[in-house]
Amino acid sequence: MAENYRVLSGYKRFNQKNNGLMRVVWDPALKSCGERENRSIRAYLENDVPGFTRRDWAFDAATSTVVSAHGTRINRPNSGLTVWEDLDVRYNRTVPPDVGAFDASDPAETRRTVEKVARFLGADLVGFTGLDERWVYSNHYLPGTDENPPVEIPEGCNQAIVMGVSMDYRMFRTAPTAIMMTETHKNYSQMAAMVASMAQFIRTLGYRAIPSLNDTALNVPLAVDAGLGQPSRLGTVITPEFGPRVRFCKVITDLPLEAAKKSVDLGVIEFCEECEKCAEACPVGAVSTGPRTTEGPNISSNNGVLKWYLNAEKCRHHFAHVATNCGICFRACPFNKGRGVHHAIAKWMVKLRLRFLNRFLVWLDDRLGYGEQKDPAFFWNGRGS
Repeated sequence: MAENYRVLSGYKRFNQKNNGLMRVVWDPALKSCGERENRSIRAYLENDVPGFTRRDWAFDAATSTVVSAHGTRINRPNSGLTVWEDLDVRYNRTVPPDVGAFDASDPAETRRTVEKVARFLGADLVGFTGLDERWVYSNHYLPGTDENPPVEIPEGCNQAIVMGVSMDYRMFRTAPTAIMMTETHKNYSQMAAMVASMAQFIRTLGYRAIPSLNDTALNVPLAVDAGLGQPSRLGTVITPEFGPRVRFCKVITDLPLEAAKKSVDLGVIEFCEECEKCAEACPVGAVSTGPRTTEGPNISSNNGVLKWYLNAEKCRHHFAHVATNCGICFRACPFNKGRGVHHAIAKWMVKLRLRFLNRFLVWLDDRLGYGEQKDPAFFWNGRGS
């Protein structure tokens, strides 16, 4: 079985202040990104570029509404819908505090209960894992205040419920357009409501819950530990159901789930060693080539783990150039496929972990034209998802 990751003995928890998105706020090396994004958007609008028209930008703004409203932020903890305390839920019956907590003496039954609620709320994937403290940020970063306080998880909150929401295959084939970005922001809006609702469910059962999007702890290793997929050259999780087209969120809780790490082996590590299509497709060389390492290229790298490191500086500068979150590497990934028996057969072949088969599948992926950009006008022409 492949080793999904290896953590060195000297590993130190990562400070959220240093991730590529947060550095745009404070780091002179990336501070120009916001202004450059505005210039790019203006140029797109003036030239009526397909996939970047006024209608496309309005569509993206609409899908961002929930996650941007009420003080909620994708990368900010304890804000808006993702507050750590009980929400003031109006017009809803509450459980009297003196009747005791929900009987969670059967962890397996509790996990089934939680999964049923998560899927009802919109989760396509649900996994459980004990909270590995190494994946908790050492410090939060609060843009606008420049505060960088330590992350302090309440005692006893040692379980993580990891939920994933899939993104549309056809929309992502238009990357790097605003049409593609609507899928990202629609997911975050959906997940903001989903983690808030799940946290409130758990609180009403009588337990503590911390709803989290990209803040507080690292989503990728938590999703891997929860058995939802494997890490990849992209830096994202490759899932058996949707490949890389999944956004993850989580709820950290003291609800007794007794979940343990659950590694899966889909053959992703060996396939990524042979493939490198995402690295070849990246316009700025932000995706690494060659074998996995334990050290990345700059301070946005969470060093001390054997994995493939993304160059977040190059990636973020390119975001400013295209004025979206790009997604070209997702589009190019051979695991980024829709449904189909032929794709299921290919995934089965990848699980065999035979290098010559992997090389053949990469060659076939190229010959069949997968990874090529789709015309973004398809959405407005009556063939949208």
